[in-house]
Amino acid sequence: MRNYCKTLISMLSMLVLLSAIAFGQEQTGSIEGNVKDVNGAVVPNVAVTIKNAGGVGSAAGFSRTINTDSNGFFRVVQIPPGSYTVSTVATSGFGAATYENVTVVLGKITQLDIDLKAGSTSVSVDVAASDAPVDTTGSEISTSISAKKIELLPKGVDFTSALKASPGTRPDTLAGGFSIDGATNAENSFVIDGQEVTNYNHAGINRNNQVPFQLVQELQVKSSGFDAEFGGATGGVISVVTKGGSNDWHGEFGTQFRTSKLDGNPRPTLQRYASLTGGPADYVNNPKPAYNHFFPTANLSGPIVKDRVWFFTSWSPQIFSQTNRVIHYRNPTNALPDRRFVVDDTRSYSTTQTFEYGFARIDAQPFSKLRMNGTFLWNPSHTEGLLPFGTQTFSAPEGPVNFGGNIGTLDSVEYRARQGGRNTANNVTYQAVTPR
Repeated sequence: MRNYCKTLISMLSMLVLLSAIAFGQEQTGSIEGNVKDVNGAVVPNVAVTIKNAGGVGSAAGFSRTINTDSNGFFRVVQIPPGSYTVSTVATSGFGAATYENVTVVLGKITQLDIDLKAGSTSVSVDVAASDAPVDTTGSEISTSISAKKIELLPKGVDFTSALKASPGTRPDTLAGGFSIDGATNAENSFVIDGQEVTNYNHAGINRNNQVPFQLVQELQVKSSGFDAEFGGATGGVISVVTKGGSNDWHGEFGTQFRTSKLDGNPRPTLQRYASLTGGPADYVNNPKPAYNHFFPTANLSGPIVKDRVWFFTSWSPQIFSQTNRVIHYRNPTNALPDRRFVVDDTRSYSTTQTFEYGFARIDAQPFSKLRMNGTFLWNPSHTEGLLPFGTQTFSAPEGPVNFGGNIGTLDSVEYRARQGGRNTANNVTYQAVTPR
């Protein structure tokens, strides 16, 4: 039994060590500063406690206490992004101090100097007035957008639609994706919970990794000056930190939708008769694509063991359905009196594309010197039916195809409806953090 326990402890220790090695990309921030009296003299050996304020998100339940050194300096590393209360207890000759709403952002050092007053006078400071902490210890240029700010932004349904809120970031209309400080989308790196999800084969990020906002706690765009751990990026680094549970139960249930019925009709397009010598141009009216986009969501979070283990779950699929009524034109001939385009055929094609975003996250802090989390993202995509054309084409209609056997002969609408496929994808992350 004793040997079994030793083996189990050794395996758990290796797991913790490998967890720190496995995740080169950052998932946390830091707080550092000095404790001084009103005259500016440092105060050594003061207990400083950093505690999550409100118990929300991946920082829920976080609490750590450290003593200042002989120079009155303290530093707490590997803190999950969020809002914190930093406090000191009354010590010999000095009163207590409390600094509320101290913000920690991804990959940044929040600098905080604590001033103590002599005697029993306590200090209470709300630092929420500052928009974001300024890290003077590094050269990195980045923009962090919290979940609260994201709620106030005009946006789409996934995190990429909020990237334009970062200075120097804009859609790349030629190559696709996003350009950061002039770099192309192929030069960017994408990270979710410390796991890189960049598609270097096709450049950028796969559609099924563009997670919805219901999962996002913080979004960060690094444009320059970032560390060598992101060496694969010559453009920018886009990082996402997912939400976590808390000691309170929370739920969100709802839906969004977009329909073509609320869109205006397309404008006529000007076409020239290529088969006629000196032929005139004519306006062609295009049918409006009929689409319905549906975005339901169901989120639930709360405690598994209060003050120790928390969970967050979400199911937020994105369903895109579209039907194109395709008009096949053929060019007129000089024999036609009006010399206008001739409608050769009209057919309707439909497609439905679904992105499944099922997500679960567990955060645990069994004791103050160990914090763990694990996430599972189930994000397959599947397509039913393909659209071979837009709403107009000057090519001949597709002919029937004989597949033989039990299938037999299918016309173009039937076999296009049977086309599609499924891309299976799962992202799994885990981390164990101990104070250094």
